[in-house]
Amino acid sequence: MITPPTLFSTRWHWPGLVFGHIAALLLLLSYALPTGHNVWQSMGASLFYTLNGTLESNGSWTWFWAWMNTREVDAASGLLLLLFLTFPLVIPRERLQAALCGFLSLMILMLPARELLSEVTQHYGLSGPSPTRVLQPAYLFSELRPGIPAKDSASASFPGDHASVLLIWFGFLAFNSRHWIKGLILGAITLWLILPRLIGGAHWFADVAVGGLVMALVTLSWAFASPLAFWLNRGIQKLMTPLFRLCGRIPLLGRLPFFAASR
Repeated sequence: MITPPTLFSTRWHWPGLVFGHIAALLLLLSYALPTGHNVWQSMGASLFYTLNGTLESNGSWTWFWAWMNTREVDAASGLLLLLFLTFPLVIPRERLQAALCGFLSLMILMLPARELLSEVTQHYGLSGPSPTRVLQPAYLFSELRPGIPAKDSASASFPGDHASVLLIWFGFLAFNSRHWIKGLILGAITLWLILPRLIGGAHWFADVAVGGLVMALVTLSWAFASPLAFWLNRGIQKLMTPLFRLCGRIPLLGRLPFFAASR
């Protein structure tokens, strides 16, 4: 892949684009074909028993991961992702507005990939119930901690939409940080936010490692090996700039690093 001077590529880079799609296709085929599917399910079952089994004692560990699987913590996690797009933790302050609009561009680019993968999943019957619905023993938050509204199962768990957004966020920031320590920190945060669904058993390992990664590979390929994300980001920035300038005039709010480019 090329290293563009902007957040995204400004020209077509066909080898990178083709490589990203071939990698995504091979990964998906490894899950779709019977032999590979059985291997993924076997790995998923082993990981499920290892992670979910830690909830057996129903102590503070279980309480913590139950809350990590709630909508409230999902919302807080979303704010954490936004924190890295609105404060100069990885992206320089003069590029923060472009970074936020850029992430919105990536979410738009992800939609066709998500729709196509959904069609493939339905056509070939790749999705199924989460491990907590088919494996035993399974320790459910709804039984261990009924007072906590935690997600611990799904009727159709593939692909992992939650994981795909996190992996795209990681890829976008890691590519633009170009600093291995920051990349490690971003990777640790991504893994930490993916873990709750695996520990709770709402997703198989393949939902993340195949479903989530396939969508991330396709989306990031179009972002960093084609000018589509660059064009889309430029359009969104033009639409959002007046709003950013208006918000930048608000006392205190306008002092935030995010609005530096508006002043």
